[in-house]
This record gives sequence, C-alpha cells and structure tokens, in this order.
Amino acid sequence: MSAAAEGRLEELRRRAAREREDLAEALAAVRDNAVDFRHRWRFAGWAASGLAAAATAGWKLFGRNSLAARTGRIASWASLLIGVGRGIRRIRRFL
Repeated sequence: MSAAAEGRLEELRRRAAREREDLAEALAAVRDNAVDFRHRWRFAGWAASGLAAAATAGWKLFGRNSLAARTGRIASWASLLIGVGRGIRRIRRFL
C-alpha cells in the first residue's frame, strides 16, 4: 500500500475509536436515564399502593359499614331508647 493509503487507514482507525467511545458514553447515559426513570416509576407505584392500602384500611375502620360506624349508630339508638325510657318513667310518676 502507498503511504497515503496507510495514513488514511490510520486516520479512519482513530476516528472509529473516537466514535466508539462517543457511542459508549451515549449508551451509558441512555441506560442511566432509563434506570432513573424506572426507579422513579417504581417509587410512584409503591407510593400509590401505600395510599390505596391506607385508604382501604381507613374505609374499613371508619367507613359507613365499619365497626366504629355501627357502634356509633347503636350508641345513638341506645341513647334515644334510654331517653325515651326516662321520659316514660317521669310521666308514670305523675299518673
């Protein structure tokens, strides 16, 4: 081969090495971005699951048909019945 061809091949080899380094850096940056994106969405999923679990537990504990709500309704009825009973007892005293 001629000296000019050797020089051109050497320049092409150096250029290919630089482009490989640039490509490797770009791929590493893309991979890091993908990993960060995955971690953010994984955390968002965990947070959403935690909120859903807390909301479900709250509904079970304090919702319309929960034990606390039933106890409150029973207490209201009991209070009403006790008040009516006291009223009837007072009326019976005067009769």
